[in-house]
Amino acid sequence: MDADLLSQLAGGKQRRLELLQAIAASGSITHAAKAVGLSYKGAWSTVETMNNLAGEPLVHRVAGGRGGGGTRLTTRGQELLDLYERLQTERRSLVARIERERRGASRDLPVLGRLAMLSSARNQLAGRVTHIKTGAVNDEVDLEIGGDNRIRATITRESTRTLRLQAGTPITALIKAPWIMLAAGTPAPLACSADNQLHGRVRRVARGAVNAEVVLELAGGQTLAAIVTNASVDALGLRRSAPAIALFSAASVILVRLD
Repeated sequence: MDADLLSQLAGGKQRRLELLQAIAASGSITHAAKAVGLSYKGAWSTVETMNNLAGEPLVHRVAGGRGGGGTRLTTRGQELLDLYERLQTERRSLVARIERERRGASRDLPVLGRLAMLSSARNQLAGRVTHIKTGAVNDEVDLEIGGDNRIRATITRESTRTLRLQAGTPITALIKAPWIMLAAGTPAPLACSADNQLHGRVRRVARGAVNAEVVLELAGGQTLAAIVTNASVDALGLRRSAPAIALFSAASVILVRLD
């Protein structure tokens, strides 16, 4: 069994496959959506994403008639669901055996998931949800990432449901380095439109022909990388140990749940 696949299924990435299970059991996208906590629209969006990722339809509509209409898995969808259910059985058996041999092992699985995660986002910060402000379309999600540092993310209401977010949920925040602006360090927060302001000190500056990667060390020991121009590095006096502030929009934060 592929260890990377097993670690993914041990985390929170099986939500789409749970929807497949519910569709197979109920024959109804409406009932399946309710069973996994999605809206009708969110369920169809998830189905469309699965179809795209699989390269062929996994779910199709059945027209009404003598047997009634509904939603069914295609042959390929059923094949993948059967494999998933077998993997889940193997996973539960493996986790139970490891837990017997090493107490607390199941607690460490999300940590291993974060370590194994591959992403093009330069910044990956582990945190925990502290508050969710619900809107009609978008939600504001506040995270604590350690060292009294907090991040705000703006995501769709549907994403909040899909990730099953609530206060206390462990979450990983992804922020691409080019999305972060830097300012010279000041004791007080800057008056600006950026939702997030993280204070730190420059750990290192790696210059290129035009741009530079500037890595800040935050109060909790985490690091945050930003890509800025060499001219900005000079203008802001960004050198090792210099105070600086990382600024970025809440809309620039991508949330990933791995537990």
